[in-house]
Amino acid sequence: MFHVLIISLPYLLKGAAITVWLSLATISLGTLLGFALGTVGAVGPRPVRAAVAVYVFVLRGVPILVVMFLGYYVFPALGYKVDAYVAVGAAMVVYVGAFVSEIVRGAILAVPSSQIAAARSLGMRRWPMLREVVLPQAFRLATPPLLNTALTTVKQTSYVSVVGAWELSYAAREVVERTLAAFEIFLGVMVLYFIICYPLSLAARHLERRYAFAS
Repeated sequence: MFHVLIISLPYLLKGAAITVWLSLATISLGTLLGFALGTVGAVGPRPVRAAVAVYVFVLRGVPILVVMFLGYYVFPALGYKVDAYVAVGAAMVVYVGAFVSEIVRGAILAVPSSQIAAARSLGMRRWPMLREVVLPQAFRLATPPLLNTALTTVKQTSYVSVVGAWELSYAAREVVERTLAAFEIFLGVMVLYFIICYPLSLAARHLERRYAFAS
């Protein structure tokens, strides 16, 4: 029954490698963007906080597939020709950044005010206090939800095939078109996605239990 899947496995593994690469790039850049926006969204000037809030509100209310299409078509509309990976990758970074930003902002605001008061009593200025007191504690609070966001992002990379970017889902569709063995091919794809995502899921659960126990 799984003869076609076994023959096609090397091709699917190449697609899985692209999925992992795209996920790592998107998660890394989206997390950096989200940390920057989340920090200024929590402690920045009021106009900056308002701008970040609007950005988060809009992006979290739009399906990622729509954001990908916008990212794919915005460059030609502006007169630029870019690779499909660059277009959808940029769209995913902007999308992931909105979710990470809200996680980071919430984690910073969740740091007990007594910790901030103690730092001020020691004469610490605003940014050193943020760097040495607030952000380390906020990072601890934000890590489990950040891992869950990373897990979701890996799954969302399957949407990039809609705009022609080749990865695991696109490779699976090509194999199905050639072999018509849809069930066994997508069963194999499910297993590959599970292998990619399960370690992140375990890490998130472990950190959630660890920090809950520490609290």
